[in-house]
Amino acid sequence: MATEPSDHARQRVLAEVDRDYPPWHAWEGVFGLLYARWPQSSPPMVVRAVTPDGLRQAIEAAERLRGLR
Repeated sequence: MATEPSDHARQRVLAEVDRDYPPWHAWEGVFGLLYARWPQSSPPMVVRAVTPDGLRQAIEAAERLRGLR
C-alpha cells in the first residue's frame, strides 16, 4: 500500500517549485491536483498536473509555448 505524503512534505515540494520557477506560484487544489500560475500574465497562464514532476514539465511547456524559454 502506498502512503500519502504529509501536508508538510507537499508544502515543501510546492515551495521548491515556486523557488525553481519564478514568478510562478504553485498550490494544491481539490483532490490533490497540483496547479501553478504566473500572476498578472495576459492571457492568464495556469497549468495543472497530478505529480510535482508533471507540474514542472507543464510549467516548462507553457513557457516554451509563450516563447519564454
